[in-house]
Amino acid sequence: MQHKWLLVILIGTLITHPSHAQTVNDILSRYELASGFNARQKIKTITSIGKTTQLGNTVPISIIQKRPNKYRFDVHLDEGRVTQAFDGTSGWAFNPFISTDTLKMEGSELSQIKESADFDGILHTFRQRGFSAKLIGKVKIGTQNTFKIQILKPNGESMNFYLDENTYLVIKTSIDLFINGLPYASESFFGDFRRVGGMTLPYLIQSKNGAMVSETKIDTVRFNEPMEDYYFQCKHAK
Repeated sequence: MQHKWLLVILIGTLITHPSHAQTVNDILSRYELASGFNARQKIKTITSIGKTTQLGNTVPISIIQKRPNKYRFDVHLDEGRVTQAFDGTSGWAFNPFISTDTLKMEGSELSQIKESADFDGILHTFRQRGFSAKLIGKVKIGTQNTFKIQILKPNGESMNFYLDENTYLVIKTSIDLFINGLPYASESFFGDFRRVGGMTLPYLIQSKNGAMVSETKIDTVRFNEPMEDYYFQCKHAK
């Protein structure tokens, strides 16, 4: 009988004192811990080496990042190198299969690479950028329950981040853009998380941009290698 009364008291306590609902700030704080944000803040450069598969073809790639907002992505082909980069102010691209000129990025292309160049990531820097964050609710991604957080920009564009409810790591992102006045969506899935340099990083990224599907596998990540600014600069972009 005593056990029954204890059970009644316990149920009554749960009813009158429900568990505290998580806010977007609670979730982002847990994300900071899970992703190793404190360790990331001490890192100045990141070099990632791997391979990307697209349309049945697998090619070597490299990504170099330098704090606070320099970024370069290279596809290494036997016939030449395809590059996209952001030097902290301007974005540029070089594709010898399309043009012999290096071209400046504009519009949505520039916005996307600028966000890729954010060394700490949008979930850590959205306030400084003048963006807002909203917890949409829980969403099922495959077999995983996630918290969906929407980052809203002043121009109406939005970015959605899906954080696993157990690990608090981002397992999916989706972006809604306007290109030439038309809506455009892209999404990425993240997996094969590994603890490296005090951070938890995805070594597998599957992306869908419009009708184009790609898969990137990272083999090696290196930190704090000497990296001159000229790797990111292009003085001849048109």
